Amino acid sequence: MEKTVPFKVIIPNEKKGQRLDNFMRVDLGLSRSQVRRLKKSDGIKLNGNLVWVSTVVNGGEELVLEFAPKPQQFAIENIPLSIVYEDADLVVINKPPGMVVHPVKQYQSGTIANALQYHWQQNNELASFHPVHRLDRNTSGLIVIAKNSWVHQQLSLQLTNNLHRLYFAFCHGIPQRKYGKIDLPIKTNPESPKRLIATDGKPALTRYRVIKAANHNCWLIVKLYTGRTHQIRVHLAHLGLPLWGDELYGKADPEINRPALHAVRLSFIHPRTRQRMCFTAPIPADLKLLLPKIF
Repeated sequence: MEKTVPFKVIIPNEKKGQRLDNFMRVDLGLSRSQVRRLKKSDGIKLNGNLVWVSTVVNGGEELVLEFAPKPQQFAIENIPLSIVYEDADLVVINKPPGMVVHPVKQYQSGTIANALQYHWQQNNELASFHPVHRLDRNTSGLIVIAKNSWVHQQLSLQLTNNLHRLYFAFCHGIPQRKYGKIDLPIKTNPESPKRLIATDGKPALTRYRVIKAANHNCWLIVKLYTGRTHQIRVHLAHLGLPLWGDELYGKADPEINRPALHAVRLSFIHPRTRQRMCFTAPIPADLKLLLPKIF
């Protein structure tokens, strides 16, 4: 098995006199638990030598961090995946509708996690599965998976400001405004999978813009600022704009057998290179069939 690619950084000269663990937490953004795991796994080297995290740095040293993959028990399954991008740290996948991200009670196989375990095994790659965000089973489009806990933590920190998620939504109804903000808290319903708008729910923020509206239908582009379960579906239904095919928040539709939602664009700052990366996914065939209903 290949080892994971270590993270390397030259400690700036102005950090002279700092403790190494303080530099790792403040400057690299590592959590205390990550620093502890690196220490236990002998994953911290300074100029090629194992060191204590209490070491005081002089500046100019090369710090190498080796993040051990987290042991996981996903079944290995040979399932085709549409991999848009992959490197040593992460993988971006264009998820088809009907596929679950990782095993849950009702779906123990056939997930992205199962498929990636097979993909990594075939490539002799040592990686662990860390989804940075989620897509509902029947939502298609882009999702990013981190391959180790550090990349996962770094990308998770971007969810509010730097990790941008855009969706195409096909809805019944026409909004009163061509663009808008939906800032309404969402809570779970213990008696139903259906989420609710409620003042005691968790904060949820969505923005939308109309691409096209006609024939009492609309095509929206939607941006998520938080990631509550069913967030787009709940927010748009609250505005009287249920997604086509959304039986839970609207009604069944003969035109499509799933909620008409597609994660079309994803961008983030790569934790290792610090470069912004941007990906797009074409509209899937079932959603293309809806376009004549709007134009």
